[in-house]
Amino acid sequence: MTRRARRSLTPRAPRNQISGKSKGVLRRFGPTLLAALAAVSANADPVAECRDLGFSDPEGSRNCFRDLLADPSTALRAEAAWALGDIQLANGLFRSATKSAPDDAVVRVRWGELFLSTYQVADAEALFAEALAIDPDNVAAKLGLARVALGRFEARAMGIVESVLAGDPDHVEANLLAARLALQVGDTERARESLRSPLVAEDLLRRLEGMALAAAIDHMLGSVPSAWEAKALEIHPRYGELFETVAHFYVITRRYREAIAQLTRAVAIDPELWSAHATLGINLLRVNRFDEGRRTLTLAHDGDPYNVEVVNTLRLLDSLDGWGVLADDDVILRIHPAESRALASYVKRLVTDAVATVGERYGFVPDYPVVVELYPRHQDFAVRTSGLPGIGVLGVAFGDVVLMDSPSARSVVEGFDWASALWHEVAHVVTLGATNNLVSRWFSEGVSVFEEWQTGPSRFRGTETAEGAARYRAVPIGVVKAHREAELLPIALLDEGFIRPTYLGQVMVSYTQAGLVCEFIAHAYGQAALSRILDAYRDGKDTVGSLEAALDTTHHAVDEAFEAYLDDRFAGVDPATYELAMQEAAAAASKGDWALAAEAARRAIAAYPNAAGVPSPYPLLARAEAGQGNPAAAVDALFEYWRAGGRSPNALNRLAGALDDAQRHEDALAVRRSLALTLPLAVETRTQLGDDLLEAGQPREALLEYQAVLSLEPHDAADAHYRLARAYHRLNESEDARRHVLLALEIAPRFQDALSLLLEINQ
Repeated sequence: MTRRARRSLTPRAPRNQISGKSKGVLRRFGPTLLAALAAVSANADPVAECRDLGFSDPEGSRNCFRDLLADPSTALRAEAAWALGDIQLANGLFRSATKSAPDDAVVRVRWGELFLSTYQVADAEALFAEALAIDPDNVAAKLGLARVALGRFEARAMGIVESVLAGDPDHVEANLLAARLALQVGDTERARESLRSPLVAEDLLRRLEGMALAAAIDHMLGSVPSAWEAKALEIHPRYGELFETVAHFYVITRRYREAIAQLTRAVAIDPELWSAHATLGINLLRVNRFDEGRRTLTLAHDGDPYNVEVVNTLRLLDSLDGWGVLADDDVILRIHPAESRALASYVKRLVTDAVATVGERYGFVPDYPVVVELYPRHQDFAVRTSGLPGIGVLGVAFGDVVLMDSPSARSVVEGFDWASALWHEVAHVVTLGATNNLVSRWFSEGVSVFEEWQTGPSRFRGTETAEGAARYRAVPIGVVKAHREAELLPIALLDEGFIRPTYLGQVMVSYTQAGLVCEFIAHAYGQAALSRILDAYRDGKDTVGSLEAALDTTHHAVDEAFEAYLDDRFAGVDPATYELAMQEAAAAASKGDWALAAEAARRAIAAYPNAAGVPSPYPLLARAEAGQGNPAAAVDALFEYWRAGGRSPNALNRLAGALDDAQRHEDALAVRRSLALTLPLAVETRTQLGDDLLEAGQPREALLEYQAVLSLEPHDAADAHYRLARAYHRLNESEDARRHVLLALEIAPRFQDALSLLLEINQ
């Protein structure tokens, strides 16, 4: 069988079909299943007995389960087949058990656990729901749904767990989940409190999971090595899940190298812990250790072919074999070959400018190259980021490794400003590096958003002060509404808005809130205060400690002052009036009623100043002014839109042409630079910028634009070669000029301009 066939994606199996074989399942129960194995029912003691025998006598445990394959109970035979690694047999037996006992909720829960163990979460979730329909009080089914929600970072997980604990405060499995949920958001005190009953549980697997979580708490607090490690290994010397659990919390706090060290320990003591091999391979890729990562993922797939993250990542790595790597001392680039020549110069310039600009502002300039990978397919980026398609973010920074959608993955009409997104991610490189990756999620995101606004390529243009820019910088209407409806989180809890959102759109709101907090701190305490907060994080302080140390005030006082700041900042914003005025302006424009469209667009601008997103009132106002015969007013509207960060290609094209007509060639060139940065893969855009640069006496920059155009395989290749020849001729590089003009004439022998240029070159 070929490697590609072996790695082909295993489809999400229907309930009557799970194929394949998974090695060593008895010893491989990951953290989401560890506690569940013992919770079959009172008559399932044989399963627990066989399982516990594995701590001291693995072969005896397997023989014990083999004996259970002859048990009269179909459900018990299913458990035995599962433990022995025969997933197909276990699935068939669970299916038979549910048919013979349609009202048995317990069997459905265990069948759901089987699906969860083979990464088929949707089927597991459906079975847990069916179990609850049979028995609404079934705690195991409730906690199964909680584990599903936990894996998806959904807020409902906490509600489910709390409902179980309300009825039984000492419920061991519920407390284990509560500890995980608390540790997800850095609440180590609550996590430790939740472990009181698990750490003394009679069930050894649950006690071991409690010890692993206790060790993770110590690691998150910097108490390394943890005493719990030795205690757990004394009970079960091959308990690799101990270090796998610790690594999980290093990963979600973006300490990938520490996670790799723990995962290496996990697979050393349990070479068949395939989930740890998988996570190790993915994290090796995250720190740019490609060869090791591929080898580790191949091993993980050989051991467990069900892991979809591994399958998808290996397929992606196969597709990357044809990608070149462009490297220098500052930047290492991986870009699709079809886009590499067109994007490389822009990416390198953006990265080096962002490193220098943001690094200087925060006192940390990396002395190592930044790795940037750009993916033309969003699903490939999603797989490279998490191993699974379907994630919503557009970029991510793993320390000094930045992964992003390329400009072709999503359009600017969808709101994708790739250059600003790259600036945002490089700002993460600075904040993560400055704190040894100890910075909180919200603050790192906040600095990145703030730097997009303050120093990024789409920042507001036209004022020299941060305070002045803030007056003109629009934020999403949803954030204004969230503030006025008291939906913004206290700063101490702001991480939860990213990790465990409770309402639709909260992640986006949290990104903007974090940026606004940094804007407020820079306004109230000075830019240096943001650097002091980074210093405090680097010293190991949490959010509250970092804020209070850097700002010399309480975090409650910061919350109160921030709320007052937003009251003032949003005082002139009227979401309802804005939305109504935009509807009226669009309707009037569609009818050609330009006077009404202009009046409505002005009302929208007054209600929401400098709204530069999609849609924006400024292009509408410009159309209306042009429709009324006011070209100068139309240019003013579009110019204000561009200054505020607007990036609609149609609007910027119209603006650049109008500026040229008005003899404002310098402004037109600036706008066309923005347009080319917005659409770097558009032949016409790059060609026009090259022409403007050549006209402005900047042939070296023009040459880069024309080279990009040629790499994009334009329809008129002769014209592309001719323009390259012109640029080389201006640079007095005659041989290259002659070569390209001859290539142009080879394609179009009667190309008059090229013939004239050849004559000029030869003279």
